[in-house]
Amino acid sequence: MKNPITCPVCHSKHIIRKGTARLKFGSSQIYRCKDCGKKFRENRLSHKSYKPKVITAALTHYNLGYTIEETVKYINRRFKVRVSKSSIHVWIKEFSDICTYHRIRNKVIKKFGKDIIVSKDFEHHGLNYNFKYHRGKLDLLEPGFDALKGYVRSFEKGCPDYYKDDERPSQLKIDMEINRGTKFNQACRLSALALTAKRTNYERHSLVENFMLINDSTTIACEVPVWFWEKNLNAGIFGHIDVLQVRFGLIYVMDYKPGAIHENVQKVASQLLFYSSGLSFRTKIPLDKFRCAWFDDEVYYEFNPREANVKYHRSGG
Repeated sequence: MKNPITCPVCHSKHIIRKGTARLKFGSSQIYRCKDCGKKFRENRLSHKSYKPKVITAALTHYNLGYTIEETVKYINRRFKVRVSKSSIHVWIKEFSDICTYHRIRNKVIKKFGKDIIVSKDFEHHGLNYNFKYHRGKLDLLEPGFDALKGYVRSFEKGCPDYYKDDERPSQLKIDMEINRGTKFNQACRLSALALTAKRTNYERHSLVENFMLINDSTTIACEVPVWFWEKNLNAGIFGHIDVLQVRFGLIYVMDYKPGAIHENVQKVASQLLFYSSGLSFRTKIPLDKFRCAWFDDEVYYEFNPREANVKYHRSGG
């Protein structure tokens, strides 16, 4: 029998149904506690026999190119559980609407096997960055993105020195107006599923980035270095793109921002504008082929950097 649903605040069992909410993992029933009045919702993982971290780890291991049998052995050894092949198969099918990598998985395995993730650690200004890219997804990009392919692959040999007096985009002052679109999309669903395995807030960025890189069909790289000289500010600019996607013939420069709805729009949008401008400069791909976005598990904001109305405040002569 299933455990009875209880209120997460007062733990009362006097619960009634109050409609449904938009999806994160699938259907989501809203409940209300008759004792304290708290509304809450049940997610798709709440009544699983295994912890969310077991399920997400199984999906990720399978999408790294391992068979279901190999995934079963890995999961049982790592988490000291007894997952069956049928359970893994059910999870793969159940979350195929979110983990869309299954569309290209066989094609990638045929060419690259399990050698699909390239990972390099870079250090800049005392901070460490774990750059990663997906060999299979990068290889499958259309010919029009050859320059982007070359740029991403170039970091296998290391990361060039940035400008000695470079500045973070978040430290530079510009005024800008953007036409911001708002929605709940696949990036939100992916991050929500990834975060079910979260133990501490410190893990959020790496969990979301890695999960999207391995389980999504459009994320090609994470923590991608980018740098260029911004003549309007007389400053060298560097940064690392959290998530780089290619979809619908466009390049998406994306930033995972926990609590995205509360972000300073000017600050985060200007940072993304610099990143997309830098990548456009490095690859010689027109800026109108780029889109900028920031997101979390609840909301996704997007804008066209070419259409941004920008006013620069010069920092030099």
